[in-house]
Amino acid sequence: MKLRVAIAPVLLAAILFSLAAHAQDSSERQDDRELEWPLTKIVPPSVPEVDNTEWVRNAIDAFVLAKLEERGLSPAPRASAHAILRRWYFGLVGLPPSSEETADFLKDPSPKVYADQVAKLLRDEAYGERWARHWLDLVRYADTQGGALDYPRPYMWRYRDYVIRAFNQDRPYDRFIREQLAGDSFRKYGDESMLGLAFLHQWVPVERTVPQLNRRDFLNDVVGVTCSVFLGLTIGCARCHDHKYDPLPTRDYYRIEAFFAPLEVSAAPLPFGQYEAPSRDADKWKAKAQQWKETLEQRKKWQDEKLARWKDRLRQRRMLASSADIKDLVVDISGAELRTAMEESSFFSKSERATYALIRRQTARFANPSVGDYYASKAYIAKDSQLRYSVATFVLSGGNFKLKEEKVGPGYLTAVTGSSDPVNLTGVSGSRRKLLADWIASPENPLTARVMVNRIWQYHFGKGLVKTASDFGNNGSGTVHRKLLDWLATQFIESGWSIKHVQRLIVNSSVYQQSMTHPQAAEFEKIDPDNQYLWVRNSIRLEAEVIRDNVLATSGQLNREMGGPPFFPEVDDELMQRAPTWWEPSALTERNRRTIYLLQIRSLQTPFIKVFDGPNIDESCPVREVTTVPPQVFALFNSKFVREQSLAMANRIEREVGNSANAQVERAFQRTFQRSPSDSERQKCELFLSKQEDDDSKEPRGTLTDLCLVLLNSNEFVFLR
Repeated sequence: MKLRVAIAPVLLAAILFSLAAHAQDSSERQDDRELEWPLTKIVPPSVPEVDNTEWVRNAIDAFVLAKLEERGLSPAPRASAHAILRRWYFGLVGLPPSSEETADFLKDPSPKVYADQVAKLLRDEAYGERWARHWLDLVRYADTQGGALDYPRPYMWRYRDYVIRAFNQDRPYDRFIREQLAGDSFRKYGDESMLGLAFLHQWVPVERTVPQLNRRDFLNDVVGVTCSVFLGLTIGCARCHDHKYDPLPTRDYYRIEAFFAPLEVSAAPLPFGQYEAPSRDADKWKAKAQQWKETLEQRKKWQDEKLARWKDRLRQRRMLASSADIKDLVVDISGAELRTAMEESSFFSKSERATYALIRRQTARFANPSVGDYYASKAYIAKDSQLRYSVATFVLSGGNFKLKEEKVGPGYLTAVTGSSDPVNLTGVSGSRRKLLADWIASPENPLTARVMVNRIWQYHFGKGLVKTASDFGNNGSGTVHRKLLDWLATQFIESGWSIKHVQRLIVNSSVYQQSMTHPQAAEFEKIDPDNQYLWVRNSIRLEAEVIRDNVLATSGQLNREMGGPPFFPEVDDELMQRAPTWWEPSALTERNRRTIYLLQIRSLQTPFIKVFDGPNIDESCPVREVTTVPPQVFALFNSKFVREQSLAMANRIEREVGNSANAQVERAFQRTFQRSPSDSERQKCELFLSKQEDDDSKEPRGTLTDLCLVLLNSNEFVFLR
């Protein structure tokens, strides 16, 4: 006993010392990250003083450079004007500059020309298409509902177009939030705000035998996505128990859920607005709607004629097999009988059985996007149930709807407000969701602005200042650039929540314009191997949609028509049978539209998009993976799409410059990379195009189409320098 007493103080001291050391190590790993951040109020930080003032173009540079100088690091040299221009174009509008635009810019890359170029790109309607795609990743946009049934959502394209308009108009982000959470309660924004409510209808239903579970799935989805997208919190972890890492008790989860408890979302009539596709070109809209109607009618007529002919053949056979006194009583052939006959007998030819199988796919009840409702003036509208005053929310033990505990009312996050009291609904006009939207969109909310400016940074640099863009909690990556993030958040709010204002600050900074090579890279990689202090620009591979759009733009085949229902891509029929689904590809001119207008069907992601790490549209996608795998080679080099575009590009070049190999090589490089080839590149390419019959050299030879295909497969085409 005495031995135990004597040892106890020693053990206690050792434990305390170990805990202190662990805390110190943890603090050092997190770069002194305060546990309260980012739940504390945003306070505008002072811009730090730095030694290398000439490098500082705006406060962003000062914050980054101060961190670099503290650690004995220095920024990379400035990238070439050509590289910066390509970054701007692909980062802001997702399309390449023309060779003429590049030449004009390079004549005088002065600060004024730089500013004018950025302003031009931010005014381009392609900007909205580019940045809407980022937002659609977050909300997991799709034109079908997903799950085993994967029913179409034929009016969802109006939400996609709404997001594009919002970015093009630089709609204040606080309004953007309010429209998507409670547009039905902010009538001052008009019918446009109603389109934003489709944000609440992006969930993926799961086939349930218990109706209460369907409702639970819906509410869980809405609460989780709302908090992750707007607040950067993984509150879904608090549904069954208190959050293990963040100050998010289960009670807070259900207090947030209470705002959505009466929510109902369904398709409802909503007139087209003045900025929507039907109003921008009414004649073209009517023609497309009529063409789609006629396509479906002709398809159905063909189907009915085939089925009627086959049923009549079976009926005639049945009559022949019947006795004379009951021939007139032979009933018609049912669909089930025809199916059995097709499957079990040799009464129909192989071709007829294949046609019947196609008709069954065309008329399938599930995963069938070929519906007639795309052109109807409807949208997915949210409203509160008429029973909203009697709908109660309970804390559910383990998330089980049968195990109800404490009843809770709508309330905000305790860790942010410091209060666990429910909100006062007395006198509230409209949905209770309005209160939640106002709280999230408030300048006083410490998370909203921080999360959004971090996303903007991420889409320009490939990684956010907080790398886990939808998890700002203690289990996320944290950041060594808290003050920079707070300064950006302050600028965002003070600019009237202008996303374009933040864009200007970022793309005009020296940090953004750094080269991707550094003369002291080997030394600095030992100090900061992950480049978290931003001493050099990281390489960025273009996303799948941008690669496809770039191919079309380079070949001259890109159709810039905006808005409207999605186009049906050309997909291998074997893949569609596996899904299973079916559609007829749209006309070529429609398929040559920007990829944001491509049909997003959850049961079958387009192979080109999938292989280049497109988003999983069943879930919110805050950060796309970037992989390098062999199928990407096949998608670019062997695919029918890229080979067709290579031929189109070659034909375009021949029309523009004729048959001169020198001129063809020059134009091919200008179209593909917006630069002239080097002497070595020019020599090799001209040799490749030469057609000397008696040449015994082993150098590869090919056509202009082959050369275009090679250039479209180069690293420079899919990566930004």
